[in-house]
Amino acid sequence: MPVCNVFTNPKFWKTFFLENQYSYDQIPDLTGKVAIVTGATGGLGYATVVALAAHGAHVFLACRSRDRAEAAIQQAHTDILQLQFDHPNGHYPSTSSASAAEKGLAGSAGQSQPYPFQSSTFKPKLEFLELELGQMDKARAAAETFLTKGLPLHILVCNGGIKNRPFELTPDGYENHFGINHLGHFVFTTTLLDRIRQSGPARIVILASFAHELPSSSNPIPFNLLRNPTTNQATLIRYGQSKLANVLFAKALTRRLAGDQVWVNIAHPGCTDAQIQMAVEEKKDNRSFYAFSRLWLKTSYPVKEAALTQLFCATAADVEGKDLRGRYFIPVANEMRPNPISENVALQEELWSYSEQAARGEHDSKL
Repeated sequence: MPVCNVFTNPKFWKTFFLENQYSYDQIPDLTGKVAIVTGATGGLGYATVVALAAHGAHVFLACRSRDRAEAAIQQAHTDILQLQFDHPNGHYPSTSSASAAEKGLAGSAGQSQPYPFQSSTFKPKLEFLELELGQMDKARAAAETFLTKGLPLHILVCNGGIKNRPFELTPDGYENHFGINHLGHFVFTTTLLDRIRQSGPARIVILASFAHELPSSSNPIPFNLLRNPTTNQATLIRYGQSKLANVLFAKALTRRLAGDQVWVNIAHPGCTDAQIQMAVEEKKDNRSFYAFSRLWLKTSYPVKEAALTQLFCATAADVEGKDLRGRYFIPVANEMRPNPISENVALQEELWSYSEQAARGEHDSKL
Protein backbone atom coordinates (compact mmCIF):
# COMPACT_ATOMS: atom_id res chain seq x y z
CA MET A 1 0.00 0.00 0.00
CA PRO A 2 1.46 3.43 -0.93
CA VAL A 3 0.93 4.69 2.60
CA CYS A 4 4.32 3.08 3.30
CA ASN A 5 5.78 6.18 1.65
CA VAL A 6 4.97 7.96 4.90
CA PHE A 7 6.08 5.39 7.44
CA THR A 8 9.32 4.45 5.65
CA ASN A 9 10.34 8.05 5.07
CA PRO A 10 12.82 9.30 7.71
CA LYS A 11 11.62 12.87 7.14
CA PHE A 12 8.23 11.91 8.53
CA TRP A 13 9.63 10.55 11.80
CA LYS A 14 12.06 13.44 12.18
CA THR A 15 9.18 15.92 12.24
CA PHE A 16 8.21 14.62 15.70
CA PHE A 17 11.58 15.79 17.02
CA LEU A 18 12.19 18.92 14.95
CA GLU A 19 11.24 22.40 16.00
CA ASN A 20 8.45 24.02 14.04
CA GLN A 21 9.77 25.49 10.82
CA TYR A 22 7.37 28.45 10.87
CA SER A 23 5.79 30.65 13.51
CA TYR A 24 3.27 33.46 13.83
CA ASP A 25 6.16 35.85 14.45
CA GLN A 26 7.48 35.09 10.94
CA ILE A 27 4.28 35.99 9.07
CA PRO A 28 5.00 39.26 7.25
CA ASP A 29 2.91 42.41 7.27
CA LEU A 30 0.16 41.62 4.73
CA THR A 31 -1.23 45.12 4.36
CA GLY A 32 -2.71 45.55 0.87
CA LYS A 33 -3.06 41.80 0.33
CA VAL A 34 -6.44 40.23 -0.44
CA ALA A 35 -7.10 36.63 0.59
CA ILE A 36 -9.86 34.04 0.30
CA VAL A 37 -10.08 31.10 2.69
CA THR A 38 -12.60 28.34 2.00
CA GLY A 39 -14.18 26.50 4.91
CA ALA A 40 -13.35 29.53 7.02
CA THR A 41 -15.78 29.44 9.94
CA GLY A 42 -14.10 26.82 12.11
CA GLY A 43 -10.97 24.83 12.79
CA LEU A 44 -7.98 25.32 10.53
CA GLY A 45 -9.82 27.67 8.18
CA TYR A 46 -10.83 30.00 10.98
CA ALA A 47 -7.32 29.99 12.47
CA THR A 48 -5.96 30.90 9.03
CA VAL A 49 -8.45 33.75 8.68
CA VAL A 50 -7.49 35.18 12.08
CA ALA A 51 -3.76 35.03 11.30
CA LEU A 52 -4.08 36.63 7.86
CA ALA A 53 -6.38 39.40 9.09
CA ALA A 54 -4.21 40.07 12.16
CA HIS A 55 -1.33 40.79 9.81
CA GLY A 56 -3.34 43.23 7.73
CA ALA A 57 -4.85 41.17 4.91
CA HIS A 58 -8.38 41.78 3.61
CA VAL A 59 -9.85 38.31 4.08
CA PHE A 60 -12.96 36.76 2.55
CA LEU A 61 -14.52 33.88 4.47
CA ALA A 62 -15.81 31.61 1.69
CA CYS A 63 -18.42 29.24 3.08
CA ARG A 64 -22.09 28.25 2.88
CA SER A 65 -23.64 29.90 5.92
CA ARG A 66 -23.86 33.65 6.28
CA ASP A 67 -24.91 33.27 9.91
CA ARG A 68 -21.87 31.17 10.77
CA ALA A 69 -19.59 33.52 8.82
CA GLU A 70 -20.91 36.59 10.60
CA ALA A 71 -20.50 34.88 13.97
CA ALA A 72 -16.93 33.92 13.02
CA ILE A 73 -16.18 37.48 11.92
CA GLN A 74 -17.46 38.86 15.20
CA GLN A 75 -15.35 36.39 17.19
CA ALA A 76 -12.32 37.02 14.97
CA HIS A 77 -12.05 40.63 16.11
CA THR A 78 -11.36 39.38 19.65
CA ASP A 79 -9.10 36.53 18.54
CA ILE A 80 -7.03 38.83 16.31
CA LEU A 81 -6.18 41.01 19.30
CA GLN A 82 -5.40 37.89 21.34
CA LEU A 83 -3.07 36.56 18.65
CA GLN A 84 -1.20 39.86 18.55
CA PHE A 85 -0.95 39.87 22.33
CA ASP A 86 0.33 36.27 22.37
CA HIS A 87 2.91 37.03 19.66
CA PRO A 88 4.18 40.53 20.43
CA ASN A 89 7.13 40.26 18.03
CA GLY A 90 4.94 39.73 14.98
CA HIS A 91 4.94 41.92 11.87
CA TYR A 92 1.64 43.75 12.17
CA PRO A 93 0.36 46.76 10.24
CA SER A 94 1.11 50.15 11.62
CA THR A 95 -1.86 52.41 12.27
CA SER A 96 -1.20 54.34 9.07
CA SER A 97 -0.85 51.26 6.85
CA ALA A 98 -3.95 49.66 8.38
CA SER A 99 -5.87 52.77 7.45
CA ALA A 100 -4.79 52.30 3.84
CA ALA A 101 -5.94 48.69 3.92
CA GLU A 102 -9.39 49.80 5.05
CA LYS A 103 -9.72 51.77 1.84
CA GLY A 104 -8.97 48.65 -0.20
CA LEU A 105 -5.69 50.05 -1.46
CA ALA A 106 -2.96 47.65 -2.54
CA GLY A 107 0.56 48.79 -1.90
CA SER A 108 3.76 48.29 0.02
CA ALA A 109 3.56 47.02 3.55
CA GLY A 110 3.67 49.56 6.34
CA GLN A 111 6.23 49.69 9.08
CA SER A 112 5.86 46.79 11.47
CA GLN A 113 5.43 47.52 15.14
CA PRO A 114 5.30 45.16 18.08
CA TYR A 115 2.09 44.80 20.08
CA PRO A 116 0.57 46.82 21.65
CA PHE A 117 0.33 49.15 18.64
CA GLN A 118 -3.38 48.95 18.03
CA SER A 119 -5.53 52.01 18.09
CA SER A 120 -9.18 52.52 17.37
CA THR A 121 -8.30 53.16 13.71
CA PHE A 122 -7.23 49.56 13.08
CA LYS A 123 -10.17 47.53 11.85
CA PRO A 124 -9.58 44.01 10.52
CA LYS A 125 -11.02 43.64 7.05
CA LEU A 126 -13.24 40.54 7.00
CA GLU A 127 -16.06 39.71 4.59
CA PHE A 128 -18.40 36.82 3.85
CA LEU A 129 -18.38 35.20 0.41
CA GLU A 130 -21.10 32.62 -0.13
CA LEU A 131 -19.59 29.40 -1.48
CA GLU A 132 -21.17 25.99 -1.96
CA LEU A 133 -18.42 23.55 -2.94
CA GLY A 134 -20.85 20.68 -3.48
CA GLN A 135 -22.36 22.26 -6.60
CA MET A 136 -20.07 23.38 -9.36
CA ASP A 137 -22.37 26.07 -10.74
CA LYS A 138 -22.56 27.63 -7.28
CA ALA A 139 -18.78 27.40 -6.85
CA ARG A 140 -18.38 29.20 -10.18
CA ALA A 141 -20.97 31.81 -9.15
CA ALA A 142 -19.07 32.47 -5.91
CA ALA A 143 -15.86 33.12 -7.84
CA GLU A 144 -17.69 35.39 -10.27
CA THR A 145 -19.19 37.32 -7.36
CA PHE A 146 -15.70 37.97 -6.04
CA LEU A 147 -14.48 39.04 -9.49
CA THR A 148 -17.20 41.71 -9.73
CA LYS A 149 -15.63 43.45 -6.71
CA GLY A 150 -12.66 44.47 -8.83
CA LEU A 151 -10.16 43.45 -6.17
CA PRO A 152 -6.85 41.68 -6.68
CA LEU A 153 -6.39 38.22 -5.16
CA HIS A 154 -3.02 37.49 -3.63
CA ILE A 155 -3.78 34.46 -1.43
CA LEU A 156 -6.23 31.61 -2.02
CA VAL A 157 -6.35 28.90 0.65
CA CYS A 158 -8.42 25.89 -0.46
CA ASN A 159 -9.12 24.64 3.04
CA GLY A 160 -12.79 23.58 2.98
CA GLY A 161 -14.02 20.05 2.59
CA ILE A 162 -15.54 16.97 4.20
CA LYS A 163 -14.04 13.87 5.76
CA ASN A 164 -15.30 10.33 6.32
CA ARG A 165 -18.93 11.08 5.47
CA PRO A 166 -21.42 8.36 4.55
CA PHE A 167 -21.66 7.70 0.84
CA GLU A 168 -23.93 9.90 -1.23
CA LEU A 169 -23.80 11.75 -4.53
CA THR A 170 -23.59 15.53 -4.76
CA PRO A 171 -26.37 17.39 -6.59
CA ASP A 172 -24.05 17.25 -9.63
CA GLY A 173 -23.99 13.44 -9.35
CA TYR A 174 -20.44 12.81 -8.06
CA GLU A 175 -19.25 10.89 -5.01
CA ASN A 176 -19.49 13.44 -2.22
CA HIS A 177 -15.83 13.57 -1.08
CA PHE A 178 -14.55 13.90 -4.64
CA GLY A 179 -17.25 16.41 -5.57
CA ILE A 180 -16.75 18.71 -2.58
CA ASN A 181 -13.05 18.32 -1.82
CA HIS A 182 -11.86 18.39 -5.42
CA LEU A 183 -14.39 19.43 -8.05
CA GLY A 184 -15.76 22.38 -6.09
CA HIS A 185 -12.26 23.73 -5.50
CA PHE A 186 -11.23 23.00 -9.09
CA VAL A 187 -14.05 25.14 -10.47
CA PHE A 188 -13.66 27.88 -7.85
CA THR A 189 -9.89 28.13 -8.36
CA THR A 190 -9.82 27.99 -12.16
CA THR A 191 -12.55 30.65 -12.37
CA LEU A 192 -10.36 32.94 -10.25
CA LEU A 193 -7.12 32.02 -11.98
CA ASP A 194 -6.76 34.97 -14.35
CA ARG A 195 -7.32 37.42 -11.48
CA ILE A 196 -4.72 35.58 -9.38
CA ARG A 197 -2.23 35.76 -12.26
CA GLN A 198 -2.85 39.47 -12.63
CA SER A 199 -2.30 39.98 -8.90
CA GLY A 200 1.09 38.29 -8.67
CA PRO A 201 3.10 37.71 -6.66
CA ALA A 202 0.34 35.44 -5.38
CA ARG A 203 -0.12 32.12 -3.59
CA ILE A 204 -2.50 29.20 -3.94
CA VAL A 205 -2.54 26.69 -1.08
CA ILE A 206 -4.25 23.32 -1.56
CA LEU A 207 -4.94 21.33 1.60
CA ALA A 208 -4.32 17.61 1.33
CA SER A 209 -3.81 14.80 3.84
CA PHE A 210 -1.70 11.75 4.54
CA ALA A 211 -4.82 9.94 3.34
CA HIS A 212 -3.76 10.69 -0.23
CA GLU A 213 -1.40 7.73 0.25
CA LEU A 214 -4.27 5.25 0.61
CA PRO A 215 -5.70 4.70 -2.90
CA SER A 216 -4.55 1.64 -4.82
CA SER A 217 -1.53 2.20 -7.04
CA SER A 218 -3.19 0.19 -9.83
CA ASN A 219 -6.34 2.34 -9.96
CA PRO A 220 -5.76 5.38 -7.73
CA ILE A 221 -8.82 7.32 -8.87
CA PRO A 222 -11.49 5.04 -10.35
CA PHE A 223 -13.19 7.57 -12.61
CA ASN A 224 -15.77 4.96 -13.60
CA LEU A 225 -17.03 4.79 -9.99
CA LEU A 226 -17.28 8.50 -9.22
CA ARG A 227 -20.87 8.68 -10.51
CA ASN A 228 -21.89 5.18 -9.49
CA PRO A 229 -24.78 5.34 -6.97
CA THR A 230 -24.10 1.79 -5.74
CA THR A 231 -20.36 1.94 -5.03
CA ASN A 232 -19.26 -0.05 -1.97
CA GLN A 233 -15.85 1.57 -1.50
CA ALA A 234 -14.77 2.14 2.08
CA THR A 235 -15.28 5.68 3.36
CA LEU A 236 -11.61 6.23 4.13
CA ILE A 237 -10.62 5.16 0.61
CA ARG A 238 -13.12 7.57 -0.92
CA TYR A 239 -11.72 10.35 1.25
CA GLY A 240 -8.17 9.35 0.27
CA GLN A 241 -9.06 9.51 -3.43
CA SER A 242 -10.33 13.06 -3.00
CA LYS A 243 -7.13 14.04 -1.20
CA LEU A 244 -5.01 12.44 -3.92
CA ALA A 245 -7.05 14.48 -6.40
CA ASN A 246 -6.08 17.61 -4.42
CA VAL A 247 -2.38 16.78 -4.78
CA LEU A 248 -2.70 15.90 -8.48
CA PHE A 249 -4.61 19.14 -9.11
CA ALA A 250 -1.93 21.18 -7.35
CA LYS A 251 0.82 19.50 -9.38
CA ALA A 252 -1.01 20.09 -12.68
CA LEU A 253 -1.77 23.69 -11.72
CA THR A 254 1.87 24.29 -10.81
CA ARG A 255 2.93 23.19 -14.26
CA ARG A 256 0.41 25.55 -15.90
CA LEU A 257 1.65 28.48 -13.81
CA ALA A 258 5.35 27.84 -14.27
CA GLY A 259 5.90 31.18 -16.01
CA ASP A 260 3.74 33.23 -13.65
CA GLN A 261 4.30 34.95 -10.34
CA VAL A 262 1.96 32.46 -8.67
CA TRP A 263 3.24 29.85 -6.23
CA VAL A 264 1.10 26.75 -5.69
CA ASN A 265 1.89 24.44 -2.78
CA ILE A 266 0.23 21.62 -0.85
CA ALA A 267 -0.23 21.44 2.92
CA HIS A 268 -1.04 18.49 5.16
CA PRO A 269 -1.86 20.16 8.49
CA GLY A 270 -1.80 16.99 10.56
CA CYS A 271 -4.55 15.74 12.79
CA THR A 272 -5.75 18.35 15.25
CA ASP A 273 -6.76 17.78 18.85
CA ALA A 274 -10.18 19.26 18.02
CA GLN A 275 -10.74 16.63 15.32
CA ILE A 276 -9.89 13.83 17.74
CA GLN A 277 -12.12 15.20 20.46
CA MET A 278 -14.97 15.37 17.94
CA ALA A 279 -14.35 11.76 16.92
CA VAL A 280 -14.29 10.69 20.56
CA GLU A 281 -17.62 12.40 21.16
CA GLU A 282 -19.15 10.67 18.13
CA LYS A 283 -17.91 7.27 19.39
CA LYS A 284 -18.12 7.85 23.12
CA ASP A 285 -19.65 4.41 23.70
CA ASN A 286 -16.76 2.65 21.95
CA ARG A 287 -14.27 1.85 24.73
CA SER A 288 -11.61 0.53 22.36
CA PHE A 289 -11.72 3.69 20.28
CA TYR A 290 -11.59 5.80 23.43
CA ALA A 291 -8.42 4.02 24.58
CA PHE A 292 -6.85 4.42 21.14
CA SER A 293 -7.77 8.11 21.06
CA ARG A 294 -5.69 8.74 24.22
CA LEU A 295 -2.60 7.66 22.27
CA TRP A 296 -3.76 9.44 19.12
CA LEU A 297 -4.01 12.73 21.00
CA LYS A 298 -0.31 12.58 21.79
CA THR A 299 0.52 12.90 18.09
CA SER A 300 -2.06 15.62 17.37
CA TYR A 301 -1.60 19.36 17.02
CA PRO A 302 -3.51 22.26 18.53
CA VAL A 303 -5.48 23.95 15.76
CA LYS A 304 -3.45 27.18 15.84
CA GLU A 305 -0.22 25.19 15.52
CA ALA A 306 -1.59 22.95 12.76
CA ALA A 307 -2.62 26.01 10.74
CA LEU A 308 1.00 27.15 10.54
CA THR A 309 1.79 24.74 7.69
CA GLN A 310 -0.80 26.29 5.38
CA LEU A 311 0.15 29.76 6.64
CA PHE A 312 3.74 28.99 5.67
CA CYS A 313 2.61 28.17 2.14
CA ALA A 314 0.43 31.29 2.03
CA THR A 315 2.82 33.85 3.49
CA ALA A 316 6.43 32.73 4.04
CA ALA A 317 9.13 34.70 2.25
CA ASP A 318 10.98 31.43 1.52
CA VAL A 319 8.24 30.31 -0.86
CA GLU A 320 9.16 33.02 -3.34
CA GLY A 321 12.78 33.37 -2.24
CA LYS A 322 13.52 29.69 -2.84
CA ASP A 323 10.93 29.38 -5.64
CA LEU A 324 9.04 26.58 -3.91
CA ARG A 325 6.41 25.36 -6.37
CA GLY A 326 4.23 22.28 -6.23
CA ARG A 327 5.82 21.13 -2.97
CA TYR A 328 4.15 19.07 -0.24
CA PHE A 329 4.52 20.21 3.37
CA ILE A 330 3.64 18.39 6.59
CA PRO A 331 3.61 19.73 10.18
CA VAL A 332 4.99 22.13 10.86
CA ALA A 333 6.14 23.46 7.48
CA ASN A 334 8.45 20.50 6.82
CA GLU A 335 8.76 19.50 3.18
CA MET A 336 8.22 15.84 2.34
CA ARG A 337 7.83 13.69 -0.75
CA PRO A 338 4.16 13.00 -1.48
CA ASN A 339 2.79 9.71 -2.75
CA PRO A 340 4.84 8.88 -5.90
CA ILE A 341 1.55 8.33 -7.75
CA SER A 342 0.97 12.07 -7.53
CA GLU A 343 4.01 12.69 -9.75
CA ASN A 344 2.39 10.79 -12.63
CA VAL A 345 1.83 13.51 -15.23
CA ALA A 346 -0.52 11.34 -17.27
CA LEU A 347 -2.75 10.86 -14.22
CA GLN A 348 -2.59 14.58 -13.43
CA GLU A 349 -3.76 15.37 -16.95
CA GLU A 350 -6.46 12.70 -16.90
CA LEU A 351 -7.85 14.25 -13.72
CA TRP A 352 -7.65 17.75 -15.19
CA SER A 353 -9.48 16.68 -18.34
CA TYR A 354 -12.12 14.80 -16.33
CA SER A 355 -12.61 17.84 -14.07
CA GLU A 356 -13.00 20.19 -17.01
CA GLN A 357 -15.61 17.88 -18.54
CA ALA A 358 -17.42 17.73 -15.20
CA ALA A 359 -17.39 21.52 -14.95
CA ARG A 360 -18.96 21.74 -18.42
CA GLY A 361 -21.59 19.13 -17.53
CA GLU A 362 -20.40 16.76 -20.24
CA HIS A 363 -20.63 13.66 -18.08
CA ASP A 364 -24.39 14.20 -17.75
CA SER A 365 -24.84 13.67 -21.48
CA LYS A 366 -23.14 10.26 -21.23
CA LEU A 367 -25.55 8.84 -18.67
